[in-house]
Amino acid sequence: MATNKDSDFRLLIVDDNEAIHDDLRKILLPPQLDSELAEDEALLFGKSTTREVEFAIDSAFQGQEGLGLVEQAQASGSRYALAFVDIRMPPGWDGIETILHLWEKDPALQIVICTAYSDYNWREIALRLGISENFVILKKPFDPIEVTQLAHALTTKWKSSLQAQLRMDELDRMVDERTTQLRLTIKELEDAKELAEITALQDPLTKLPNRRLLQTRLPLALQQSQHKDRYLCALLYLDMDRFKVVNDSLGHQAGDELLIDVAGRLESCLRDHSETRPGCHDVVARLGGDEFAVFLDDIRDVADALRVAQRINAALAVPFQLRGKEIATSVSIGIATTQSGYTSGESMLRDADTAMYRAKSGGRGCCVLFDKSMHLYAVERLQKESELRDALKRNEFFLCYQPIASIMTGEIEGFEALLRWQSPTRGLVNPADFITLCEETGLIIPLGAWILREACQQMRRWHDEFGTDFGLNVSVNLSARQFQQPDLVSTIECALREAGIGGHSLRLEITESVTMEDPERTALMLSELQKLGIRISIDDFGTGYSSLNYLHHFAVDTLKIDRYFIAKMSHKGGNSNIVRTIVSLAHNLNMKVVAEGLETLGQIDTLKRMQCDLGQGYYFSYPISAEEIGSLLRANPDFRLMPQSKVFGS
Repeated sequence: MATNKDSDFRLLIVDDNEAIHDDLRKILLPPQLDSELAEDEALLFGKSTTREVEFAIDSAFQGQEGLGLVEQAQASGSRYALAFVDIRMPPGWDGIETILHLWEKDPALQIVICTAYSDYNWREIALRLGISENFVILKKPFDPIEVTQLAHALTTKWKSSLQAQLRMDELDRMVDERTTQLRLTIKELEDAKELAEITALQDPLTKLPNRRLLQTRLPLALQQSQHKDRYLCALLYLDMDRFKVVNDSLGHQAGDELLIDVAGRLESCLRDHSETRPGCHDVVARLGGDEFAVFLDDIRDVADALRVAQRINAALAVPFQLRGKEIATSVSIGIATTQSGYTSGESMLRDADTAMYRAKSGGRGCCVLFDKSMHLYAVERLQKESELRDALKRNEFFLCYQPIASIMTGEIEGFEALLRWQSPTRGLVNPADFITLCEETGLIIPLGAWILREACQQMRRWHDEFGTDFGLNVSVNLSARQFQQPDLVSTIECALREAGIGGHSLRLEITESVTMEDPERTALMLSELQKLGIRISIDDFGTGYSSLNYLHHFAVDTLKIDRYFIAKMSHKGGNSNIVRTIVSLAHNLNMKVVAEGLETLGQIDTLKRMQCDLGQGYYFSYPISAEEIGSLLRANPDFRLMPQSKVFGS
């Protein structure tokens, strides 16, 4: 078999006549020149006589032999471009049958049918081979020019077709790859969409349904309640009690772990199949932060909701094991049911939230069922909150000052700054009617900062008028919300600096409950304030749950005994013993004691015998304006109060 170069076209001759093979080779193959002659020709004519296209020709004398060569060429990857096939090759296959076999093996093979006196006419050939552009008929005897043109044209066509097919295959491959990529992208987008839909309706931390899912569930329940007799559902709104303590003491990651554990317990409190009708579907959802909701579907009566609420409180009463510590928690629960005739899920959610806040005001672990009076209260509360914000902008707040004096001598030691609100519509508003709301809404933060600045500025004005020899100071109450602010120390420093007074002129009053909320943080905060020279008083002492021994570790120098114990004090009463004990223990811990709510001379005499240090109350003076304080100090150069004259009790 002849071998071919990379640039050759492989040709196959299938003919039973050896002479035909020789004739075709003479026409298609270049004459063999010896090397010296080729070199001479190149020198004479300046170019090589090598043809641009060369053919490598193989021979087969029967159709079966030709098929074998085509199969070998296919297997080696060096295919034939063109085959010359005789139409008559007895005793084997004839040319038509041979061509059919060759095309079965290599459909792209170009065919030249060589015939002189064919047993087949053109119609018969076309009928058996079909109308194809892959074959032509060459009549014997051969014209060399015709053979050469056919060989060049058909091999060039074969090459172009092959390249076109390779390009099509490449394009098909690229299309397949791109289609696969697009399918993968579509699948990824579908998966991402599905995940986004799940994520949009699921709390990422607890894996519970979120507020959005609950808001889609409630309208369906309300539609059912409007069209189905005796259908009743309930919504429980839950807020964890004192959750912030866990975050502040153990960190937010521990808080997240607690929320996950709480979510699990809440789900365990849902009704089982024995408690529900067929088709009922209760849901626990996390609304955000430490707030959860429980939707109870198709309850029999309100008692079902109350039983679930009791079950929840019982489940959460069992301490949680969190990072080696036992954490006790509880929830405040507000309940709303479709008995109220809701038309929107938002209204039901709002009222359950309102009932929850009422429960929270009742203490830890409380549960309250919503009624319409709560809504009216909530609307009024919202109105008052708006008025309070406007009042701060319009400077409707002002401070009164109540003297704190020595029980033994009546000498004034300082004043407590007390907030007042002069509303243009409500008149003078009792602090008890708005301080709690300020605390709940966070308005106490800007309001408390204003109180600090105003009290310090007033202290500076008194210093300018009366001097600093008497060591007067002003006491300012700090709420629990203020005490939790991380920038509290810097806020106080700023107020002192702007007023131009030292820390020794300011006394801060905090309740004992605030100090015990997070003792470690309290100790650190009070230590920083003490470094500024600020003195600390524990207000309303005796109403919380701290101990003098524990308070000794804080930077505290004064206790203020709550007015409740002073009012109930008598020579034989138990409260007298309580007051006496507090005074004695406080003195042993180098603390001063202030008795609040003094109104009678008898109380003064009793406290003198107990050697109580200071007193504050109507006996000495009502809270009065800064101008009246100035008049008081100017009228008493020694800064001593004379309560018997009734001058200051008006």
